[in-house]
Amino acid sequence: MYRIYLLFILAGASLFASAQERVGNRWIDNNLVFKVQKDEIKEKGTFMFCILDTTKEACIENLSTGVEVTIYNAEDKEIWTGIASGKTKELQLPRALPTGRYLIIKAFKPWVTNRFTGNRIYQDKAIETKHYIK
Repeated sequence: MYRIYLLFILAGASLFASAQERVGNRWIDNNLVFKVQKDEIKEKGTFMFCILDTTKEACIENLSTGVEVTIYNAEDKEIWTGIASGKTKELQLPRALPTGRYLIIKAFKPWVTNRFTGNRIYQDKAIETKHYIK
């Protein structure tokens, strides 16, 4: 069982490692974005997101970062804002927002953390993604 678990971790690490570049003493990866995986903001006030590696079009589940989420209506007026640690990828808003048009997810810092190793993976600027609500 230990070998299977170790193999799984090494396979996941090798998949992710190929998108990174070592510069000095830092890991750099500017191919990361936020992706909304589940969008039920209008009906239930929930959504799920991940950190996506755009070179592989795959969510990297062992990465996390603190985020600020802001939701806007059709008139570009902010109707809700909140923060999340990034440890959980599903967020429950206080209520459904049927007038929501889009949201912006922005990382607090220009890095994400690999939860397996504790290493930071830096970006040139904090990840920020705009998502139109369905």
